[in-house]
Amino acid sequence: ELQLTALKSGTFVDADSAHKGSGKAEILQGGAGTTLLRLTDFRVTNGPDLEVWLVKAPEPKSSSDVAASEWLSLGALKGNVGDQTYVIPEGTDVSEYGSVVIWCEQFGVLFSPATLQPGA
Repeated sequence: ELQLTALKSGTFVDADSAHKGSGKAEILQGGAGTTLLRLTDFRVTNGPDLEVWLVKAPEPKSSSDVAASEWLSLGALKGNVGDQTYVIPEGTDVSEYGSVVIWCEQFGVLFSPATLQPGA
């Protein structure tokens, strides 16, 4: 069993009444310098072209908050319901990122943000 240490975690919340999210986001440090983002008990409103982003803004409340910040895409959302894991690129300083967001790339819309706090 791979030992994983939680570096940061947060809870997804609704962006607005039409874009809802829930569940836990955790940034985990694995062996050999691997860093992962794990989503558990996750659910978000389905939409087109959804991606998972790490965002430097700690509490993005709107699409413009996200767009005004620096971000790193972890790729396409694997599914709008269920547990899932994403690899964070090697060399990424996760201490610089304050939130995880579910983002609609096609329309530039925030679906659900999770503010990250240190630890589990």
